[in-house]
Order: sequence, then C-alpha cells, then structure tokens
Amino acid sequence: MRRLLAVAALAALTCLAIVPPASAQSAAAQPAQTDASGYVEQTAISNLFEVSAAQAALQKASTEEVRSFARMMLDDHTKAGEQLAEAAKGQDLSLPTSVDARHDQLLQDLASATEQDFDRLYMRTQVEAHTAALKLQQDYSSFGANPALKAIATQLVPVTKRHLDQAQTILDRLAKA
Repeated sequence: MRRLLAVAALAALTCLAIVPPASAQSAAAQPAQTDASGYVEQTAISNLFEVSAAQAALQKASTEEVRSFARMMLDDHTKAGEQLAEAAKGQDLSLPTSVDARHDQLLQDLASATEQDFDRLYMRTQVEAHTAALKLQQDYSSFGANPALKAIATQLVPVTKRHLDQAQTILDRLAKA
C-alpha cells in the first residue's frame, strides 16, 4: 500500500511539473500589453515612427513602388494617430510626442543609408514594425479593457495586416532585383 501511495504521489508530482498551473497558462496566453496607457503609448510611438520613416522614404527612395508605399503609410498612420488622439482625449491618457530610443535609432539608420541601400532598409524596417504593430493591435483588440481603444485596435488589425503584406511583397521584389 505504501508503495502504491509513493508511486501515486510521484506521478502527481510529475504531472505538476509538466503541466503549469492554470494561472501560468493564462498568463502565457495573455499578451504583454493590454493596459490602456501602454497600448496608447506603443501605438502612438508606432504612428510617429511610421510618419517620420515615410517622410524619409519620400525624399530618399529610388523606386516608385517604395515611394507609393510611403505615401500610403503617411496617410494611413496620420489618420490612425488622429483617431488614437481622439479616443485618448478625456480619458487621462497622454500621447507621446516623440519616438522612443529604439525607433529613433531606426530613423537615424534610414537617414544615413546610402541611396542603393535605402529602399531595402526601409522596407525591412516596415516588415519588422508592422509585424510588431499587428501583434499589438491583435492583442488589444482581444484582451483590452477600454472599449474605445479596443474598437480602434479592432479597426487597425486588417489595415496593419494589409500594410505588412504589402511591405513583405515589396521587400521580396527588392531582394530579387
């Protein structure tokens, strides 16, 4: 009997070691950023970066396809920034007025890129930025608590996905050229 209890206890401990508790499972499924202020900050920084990067692309891009993409970024991210500012108004949520250090470095890299390297670098940053932005929008649209911001995130998911798909297509074409 003792041996049977020992085996059962060992089996139970093994199961506990393999299967994380429900709270750990739900924490792993939860996104990193679902609070309203973090969402607003990250989305605003993303929009500021996209607008600045698009302005650089309009000046430095060597292909019309990249310039056309930059014009779309400028239009869509300006509009998204205005929607975000309107939703944040009156909710005690402040919007940053400049990008963070990581995005600032990316903008500096774009500014110092040679003419031959600019288009590929710009499109590579667009793929990376829109991959992160898509996750942020999907996470907040699923888990966010602020209804106004959740509606914006839900609206931005297909737009961000379209941007990501177009950026990847252009980057693939540039890589083959």
